[in-house]
Amino acid sequence: MKKILSLRKRQKRGNLDHRTLWVHIMQGVFLGAFAAGVFMANLMGREAVSNAGILNDYFVEKFQYTEINGQNLFFYIFGERIPLLLLLCFLAFTSLGVIAGILVIGWQGFSIGFMLSAAIAKYGIKGILLALGGLFPQYLFYAPVYILCCWFTIYLRQRLFRDRQEQERDKRYTYMAGLLISAGLFVIFVTGIFLESYINPVILKKILKIF
Repeated sequence: MKKILSLRKRQKRGNLDHRTLWVHIMQGVFLGAFAAGVFMANLMGREAVSNAGILNDYFVEKFQYTEINGQNLFFYIFGERIPLLLLLCFLAFTSLGVIAGILVIGWQGFSIGFMLSAAIAKYGIKGILLALGGLFPQYLFYAPVYILCCWFTIYLRQRLFRDRQEQERDKRYTYMAGLLISAGLFVIFVTGIFLESYINPVILKKILKIF
């Protein structure tokens, strides 16, 4: 009995160490990608990045005076963002899930670093406000979903690819838990899309008044 308890403690400690390792890897990938985005924006130069995304002068001018249809924007963003989330949730049940999640976190870090650096290059300190305004409030929901998706993938990987006897015993429970977590992540993500469609344009319009 003592040997069994000792073995279980070792397994739990090993799982915790494994998760901690992946957390450090995700942090390192995000920070490294963020730095790469900053470096790329500076390497390309001010003129080359001045028309990127919300920094485009034509976009800024039109956006200020255009009435945004929240419903149309919602379905457009939904169609753009949801396929990636569904792909991540599907890959979470496979051995490719961790890699896919880390790649997405890396891309998010690179994009944020690039846009933030480009905004500062074009507008100075005010550019920080514009870049952050483009992310708020939807990324308060998107970012946790991407992070939780990676954690969820690591959790499933540990439970589905361990000892076969335990795997067969717990497989139904693990898949059910995975589907429930996926549904929860989907709801959180759609909330972010709603905020990006109806709230973010209002915030951006107010910020653009100072430019």
